[in-house]
Amino acid sequence: MTLSTLSPKNQTTVSAEFVRRLKLRAGTRFKQTIENGKIVLQPVPDVSTAFGALKPKRKFISIEEETKGMEKAVAREVADKGRRS
Repeated sequence: MTLSTLSPKNQTTVSAEFVRRLKLRAGTRFKQTIENGKIVLQPVPDVSTAFGALKPKRKFISIEEETKGMEKAVAREVADKGRRS
């Protein structure tokens, strides 16, 4: 059992043992709930740790490829307008 004190700014500390066992880091966010008259702190996973976990739905292309594609699309549009006139 570990004791901590609530500061005048409503802050407390987490024991080094808990930090090590839960692999917490400075800046870790916690969900706070009350269960049966007890304060429960639950670490919230950092979104940045999931970066790259999801695969993009489309292929990323370079700005040069994007520019070439736009130039081709504009050229087709101009050509189509010329045929309709």
